[in-house]
Amino acid sequence: MNTAALLEKQAQLHPDKTAIVFQNESISFKELNETINRFAHLFVERGITKGTKVLLFVKPSIELPATTFALFKVGAVPVFIDPGVGLRNLLRAIAEASPEALVSAPFVRGLSLGFRNAFKSINVRLDGSKLREISKDQSPHFEMHDAAADEMAAILFTSGATGKAKGVVYTHQIFMAQTRLLQQMYQLTSNDVDCPYFALFSFFTLAMGMTSHVPDVDPSKPSKIDPSVVVANIKDNNATFAAGSPAIWARVGDYCLLHEIELSSLRSLVMFGAPVDVRMHETWQKILPNGTTYAPYGATESLPISNISGEYILANTAAMTRGGAGVCVGQAVAGARVMIFGGDEILVSGELTTREYFNETEATQKSKLTLNGRLWHKVGDVGTLDDQGRIWFWGRKAHVVETGTQKLYPVCCEPVFNQHPRVKRSALVGPRLGGRVVPSLVIELKDGSTAMTEGLLQELCEIRDLHEHTRPIEKFLLKKSFPVDVRHNIKIDNLALCAWVEEKLTR
Repeated sequence: MNTAALLEKQAQLHPDKTAIVFQNESISFKELNETINRFAHLFVERGITKGTKVLLFVKPSIELPATTFALFKVGAVPVFIDPGVGLRNLLRAIAEASPEALVSAPFVRGLSLGFRNAFKSINVRLDGSKLREISKDQSPHFEMHDAAADEMAAILFTSGATGKAKGVVYTHQIFMAQTRLLQQMYQLTSNDVDCPYFALFSFFTLAMGMTSHVPDVDPSKPSKIDPSVVVANIKDNNATFAAGSPAIWARVGDYCLLHEIELSSLRSLVMFGAPVDVRMHETWQKILPNGTTYAPYGATESLPISNISGEYILANTAAMTRGGAGVCVGQAVAGARVMIFGGDEILVSGELTTREYFNETEATQKSKLTLNGRLWHKVGDVGTLDDQGRIWFWGRKAHVVETGTQKLYPVCCEPVFNQHPRVKRSALVGPRLGGRVVPSLVIELKDGSTAMTEGLLQELCEIRDLHEHTRPIEKFLLKKSFPVDVRHNIKIDNLALCAWVEEKLTR
């Protein structure tokens, strides 16, 4: 069982079909598989073999999936760390992963020489942008490593949004099960066309035989992407499937509405990384005459846990979200079980749930729980299950505001205020002032204003008083922009906002 077998199968079924288009170059599935095989020979020649941990920093391109599948073929273990976590966290994660090899862009190789201590375990360095050139004389045929189902296939680091970034151990069995499930969830076939705005997602669609039109954008800054470029990529290539951060699709959605653009070829638009605002689904229903949005729910440690469409949300759960019930993220996917532990903590178990963090015994013990012989993962989120088996997300456990007499859940409170016509988004926080927790709401206005007028404050107080669960909120503050996560540029950093409120109110 080797994840690379999925792509090799596509090369046999559709040898001449275009696999990847990047910039002005395209490559067929047969050519891609041969490129992978040449890379695999090169890796073995350089000492990268079964079990070798390879730190991978290759920009979205033809080389990125080719390198990844080649590492799978030889039984090596690619290590993925988001460079946006910040230099200190990046160096810490690299040191903890202790990779033996580095395949990267030249500037990362320079970084490895400047911070030798973090990279001290590395003894093989390769320029990821030149792999095709230096492997061109290698054989296009390679005997793939026959991996065990539970063999470590890759290490994917979490974003560290609410704590230290940790390396999640993925097996070949999990990758293959994810591919099957995603194909079923979105009813994808080899006739579909992908425009991936989250590079790792394209590995799955390639394994399904889909053509991938890789965008030439900076993956570390999804909120800064030019929407006109995204629209052109989708329209010019008749894309039927696209996936990425809600930060991207918020910009593209506004652009399409402004210019009265419909994306008629797009059947499935998948948004992940943070709760998707009901308003986003409403926007995109006007843009997708032949499709809908999807918002899968999960974590790096278990992905996906559930899935729900914008079409379903608008017809069934949007009003409840606006009333404070939280965000409905759908029913658990096939093969997954979800339970609520301790009254509000979400736990998941199943074939897609990873078993451990790499070299993090204490973190593994804290996040895993064995009940009735089953291993459960503590997602770090709070919520509930309704009588239809639907999961309702209430927010991150670390972001719950506890006053001592009650709990206030961010995703139950914030949508109530987000309906105000001037509000772009809001964040519930619990600063400690005068020895007690003071429930507060930080608001980012659409126009970026930070001037709280008496009229606006009165309107916010009136909204607050309409709902029992929002009445404990005492303070309203305006902030021009919110701190967000580095990976998707959309998940609000409530803890950083809480520290900002404490400082502002104690001056």
